Amino acid sequence: MKKKISRKTIMIWVLLIIGLCAMEFPGVFFFGQRVYPRIFGLPFIYGYIICWWIFICCVLFYAYRTEWGEKEAPRNRKLFTKRHRT
Repeated sequence: MKKKISRKTIMIWVLLIIGLCAMEFPGVFFFGQRVYPRIFGLPFIYGYIICWWIFICCVLFYAYRTEWGEKEAPRNRKLFTKRHRT
């Protein structure tokens, strides 16, 4: 029996692969050799990496909030927020 892959799972994988490929793109060094470009006041290479790092963090946060890797039914979150007295 095949498992059906949801559109959400495909979208998260595609966004992660795009982010990782863009972060590791070696051609960025050719663009950084121009007239001392800056991103957010940082040298180009640092600003470029930080922007992609923030993008990947946002994608992973979305994946976490939607319980992307869960194999079981979504868990009841109220169980984890309730404090028990001993």
